[in-house]
Amino acid sequence: MQQNHVPIIKNIHIINEDDESIDDIKITLSFVPNLTDKIERYIDTISGKTTLEIRDMEFSVSSKYLSELTERILCEIVVSISKNDESVLINKYPIEILPFDQWAGVVILPEMLSAFVTPNCPAIATIIHRASYFLEKWTGSPSFDEYQSRTPDRVKKQMAAIYEAIAELNIVYCTPPASYELSGQRIRLCETILSTKLGTCLDMAVFYASCLEFVGINPLIVIVQGHAFTGGWLVDDTFADSVNDDVSLLTKRLANGINEIAVVETTCMNAGKNMSFDLAMVAAEDHLNDYMKFVLSVDIKRCRFASIRPLPQRIVGTDGLKLIEPVSIVRNNDTPEAIFQDDRVMDFSKANVTKQKLWERKLLDLTLRNNLLNIRLTKSTLQLISVNINLLEDALADGHEFVVLPKPADWDNGFMDSGIYHALHQTDPIIDLVKQELTQKRLRSYLTETELNYSLIGLYRSSRSSMEENGANTLYLALGLLKWYETQASERPRYAPILLLPVEIVRKSASKGYVIRSREEEIMMNITLLEMLRQDFGVNIGGLEILPKDDSGVDVKLVFNIIRKGIMNQKRWNVEEQAILGIFSFSKFIMWNDIHNNAAKLCKNKIVKSLVSGMIEWEVPEDCAINLDKDFKPSDVALPISADSFQMEAVCHAAKGKSFILHGPPGTGKSQTITNIIADALYHGKKVLFVAEKMAALSVVQKRLSDIGLAPFCLELHSNKSKKNVRA
Repeated sequence: MQQNHVPIIKNIHIINEDDESIDDIKITLSFVPNLTDKIERYIDTISGKTTLEIRDMEFSVSSKYLSELTERILCEIVVSISKNDESVLINKYPIEILPFDQWAGVVILPEMLSAFVTPNCPAIATIIHRASYFLEKWTGSPSFDEYQSRTPDRVKKQMAAIYEAIAELNIVYCTPPASYELSGQRIRLCETILSTKLGTCLDMAVFYASCLEFVGINPLIVIVQGHAFTGGWLVDDTFADSVNDDVSLLTKRLANGINEIAVVETTCMNAGKNMSFDLAMVAAEDHLNDYMKFVLSVDIKRCRFASIRPLPQRIVGTDGLKLIEPVSIVRNNDTPEAIFQDDRVMDFSKANVTKQKLWERKLLDLTLRNNLLNIRLTKSTLQLISVNINLLEDALADGHEFVVLPKPADWDNGFMDSGIYHALHQTDPIIDLVKQELTQKRLRSYLTETELNYSLIGLYRSSRSSMEENGANTLYLALGLLKWYETQASERPRYAPILLLPVEIVRKSASKGYVIRSREEEIMMNITLLEMLRQDFGVNIGGLEILPKDDSGVDVKLVFNIIRKGIMNQKRWNVEEQAILGIFSFSKFIMWNDIHNNAAKLCKNKIVKSLVSGMIEWEVPEDCAINLDKDFKPSDVALPISADSFQMEAVCHAAKGKSFILHGPPGTGKSQTITNIIADALYHGKKVLFVAEKMAALSVVQKRLSDIGLAPFCLELHSNKSKKNVRA
């Protein structure tokens, strides 16, 4: 635990039970016996009837001292509180310090077992060299190329070659070293196993896992009741969590035809057992058949992502025992990424306020109630732990699906600012895990498993309800956030989405849970944000009328850089590369978009043109009445549904291209009349666009058209059944 930064003291709570505050307090922490320097903290004041929490009380105990321990020792942590050099309180808390090779067991942080997997043991190189002989004999190539071949069979043969090389060592099975602890077990490390030629099932499992990790194969250690053995990933993957207690996660991947994992009974390598690698696999799989005895599995690579490092090597030299820390950083000497510059930021002078502009402004909600300008984490939003937004958008644009997972159990949430979690720093221990899982089509959230299920179910139901009622998708993945402030004196930042990718939540199965995928619709720029910047701050950002493209969808990085250039002179403003899944209402925005981009086409309609200009733009005939008997023959009008004289008059007015309002209370036949109008227009070879605010109104007319045999002529443009490739 000391090696892997597990805090001895996570936090200290000091409770002031008095009504009066206590000032000028000194808190001192020390060990008995003296294992490290004292830690002192000074507190200005603790108010009455309040609790003060102190974090980050880190001790630095000598690694050399810990490595020399051969038995458990008992210590005390002494917490003393003083005021004006007078002692106020002294409390003592007993702790135990375990030997270097003692694993605490499955009860306390079982993932610490991965620290005993030590691939940097120098003696392993000799075993791998011998294993290369078997690998060349079987495949013609001695190279341990882990997953480069993308062939599980090649990885299996690498595991088998190491198995045969260890079996030649004739390591004798022996009970664990003497230990006097109530839980856990002492583990022989690689050097001890090779020097004594002794090992238990757990020793052999850890030893074999060390060899697998040495050649780049991702190992697993499986714990069942009273036994342990090793597994390895046949594909370059990891589990979502370091420790898993669900045996089906293994058995499903072991199935013939899936072959993503292989498990090996490592005691079959002990002296006196002449069992092939395939028989050792069968023996290990037999242990998993009795699921009642399964305890847990530890994914070693996943533990490395959680910053659990191997124990340092202990080398005995002339100067005594020395520790050699594992090298945690390997330089790849990659070519620096080329600097990219783009000048697509334009400034436009303010336009005259026309009636069209007044319509547009009334349709856009530029207040802080709009989550397109001030997004917050509510039941309608779900923030994802994000690293590379550009790659995420590319993968979704290519049709990939992503599983949404809860936050890692071994990681604390990041800091929040105005209701939004901060972007990850490159030094955060979880960043490598998030990058790796992105390639495996997995996304992490900041929520626990229970909270995540509740949030996804809510988003799933809300999006489906909106689609069924209005025929409009409201579920989007917001890519990128603009951090902005209302005034220069404002202390509270606001966050506005930049890009909005239409997505849908699909429930695959009870085991796989919910996945998100693109709806095959165009990604949208947050026009509301651009209009707010123009109107409220005079920031005119051009170049985004048509979003720039890359090989897969939108060039997200370029869009972010265009925004950054546009706000370059705005103090404290910035673009944060984060992703939030949420419900966004676009009912008025869609109308804004139509007016803004199609004003010229809309003005071709004489009524719209008159509304824009403020005067009637066509000649109104004095007598608009029609005589049904004189002006229309029976063959001129198609009425598949019976109609009275008023309804027929509406059909005939529509046939002549006249504009009118058809008004009537419920049950007076409005839907029936609309059906006749559409049927008559089709009869005369016309195309009809039928628009309604509610999906229910569309469905009633569509059903009537279907009942009279006109369903083949109907196409749903906006509904949960509509896809872009079908409309095209």
